[in-house]
Amino acid sequence: MTQQLAHCSMPRPFYKKFLEDDDAGDDADWDAAARLVNHDGSDPQHSRSLCPECSRPLRRIASIPACAACLMCGSSKICSVCEETILAGDMHFICTECEDITICSECGPGIYIERQYDFVDADAGQRSIKNLPSKAVHTRNMGFRAKEVSMEAFELAQGIVTRAASLAKELTTESEDIFDREWQGQLDRLLGTSDLNAMISMMHMLIGAAQALLASQATLNKVRTPCKVFGDLHGQFRDMLMFFAMFGMPGSSDCPSFVFNGDFVDRGKHQVEVISLLFALKIAYPQNVWLNRGNHEDENMNAKYGFQKACLEACGQDAGQKVFNAFASAFTYIPIASLIDDRILVLHGGIGDGKWSVADVDSVQRPLTHDALTYPENTWIWNILWSDPIEEDKHGLTFGVHSSPRSKVAVRFGWNVTQAFCAKNGLDLIIRSHQAKKGGFGFDVMHSNKLLRIFSARDYESNGNDGAVLDIRACKDSDDQRLLARFQVLSSLSKGGDEDCDKDS
Repeated sequence: MTQQLAHCSMPRPFYKKFLEDDDAGDDADWDAAARLVNHDGSDPQHSRSLCPECSRPLRRIASIPACAACLMCGSSKICSVCEETILAGDMHFICTECEDITICSECGPGIYIERQYDFVDADAGQRSIKNLPSKAVHTRNMGFRAKEVSMEAFELAQGIVTRAASLAKELTTESEDIFDREWQGQLDRLLGTSDLNAMISMMHMLIGAAQALLASQATLNKVRTPCKVFGDLHGQFRDMLMFFAMFGMPGSSDCPSFVFNGDFVDRGKHQVEVISLLFALKIAYPQNVWLNRGNHEDENMNAKYGFQKACLEACGQDAGQKVFNAFASAFTYIPIASLIDDRILVLHGGIGDGKWSVADVDSVQRPLTHDALTYPENTWIWNILWSDPIEEDKHGLTFGVHSSPRSKVAVRFGWNVTQAFCAKNGLDLIIRSHQAKKGGFGFDVMHSNKLLRIFSARDYESNGNDGAVLDIRACKDSDDQRLLARFQVLSSLSKGGDEDCDKDS
């Protein structure tokens, strides 16, 4: 907290004046609440005054975290009933017994303000009903999001997320599972229009807002559990939606945080859909959806492996090139790693030689272009995107650092490098992606349980691999703050062998 306050130009007393107590809430009157419910005969299970899970009285609470007096660092919450965002400091309701229950003021007990009003013009002898004018309804400044993202862009993102949820739901009703490459393009449905000019305009707005938001946040994402971690998607939009349909979508109370660990585009059929939805999710949930850069969030790679072509096909030659250039610019601002609960490091490729620290990530300056990545002093960053671990049971030399076929400066690192890096940086686990396997499970547990691989695009490049995501949350039966990491897998449609896929992924 001291470091965060030190960066603010306002003196500390200013903060102290506005800080709320961490427990700024009312004391629930359990007996009175029970008598009220019993008196009017309502069902306690559905009373707005009671927890929907345990039927105990809800408690009002409104507090601003000590490090967020200006609401720049305050984490938003998600209402358990309507799944709308509760901004930091806004009064809401919690259950003191059920940790996962958070209810916004609209869904809890209280007063609802009608959004229409009765209007009488006595001079004209007319009576009418009107909607509340926007100038009369004052909304709170929403912190950094209001600075970086316009309300128009925010509403565009919300619309895209809503339509994606509908598409995901549709998949559960289909009679047959199919390869992503056999699925028809869905960009018009995702954006809500088939008008090409409107689609191009929407994408520019989306990209601009996403870039501003990514640039405003740190190079090292700070993430809290529970969360899910996605691996490479490579434009496989149907697989992405299938994971949402089967295991939960961003914005739901059970899945508050998501980390998408790079390689969103190239090679797959639905690259523009995938990156458009990811940018929309980032805008809609800026403190809950986190993007990590992969080696394919790079203009040079995109020109070679298909994303540039996908933009041209979606938007036309001239407009498509402008859209591609906008995406290429936004990619240079994507953070390069995420830190979950200060215990788990998530990065796309690996740790390289391990001779750097997690704190070094925060010092990386963006935009980080392809040329900047090739500077000798940035070799460690290149390896965050490109390096691979050595598997203990498949190679003679399983320890130390060795050359890689991927590039001249990329390396492969052994189990001892992982163990030493975790010890030095106070980490319990490293999560990486970057590699597909022929006939693989979509995941691997390596380096004495200190390194996990996650790959989410199933049947990638005809490799017959399953796709996987990782769910991380606190152990329910543990009182020692242990975390549980659980793989969630979508089956391959053409399971093959079990050889490594060493080509770039």
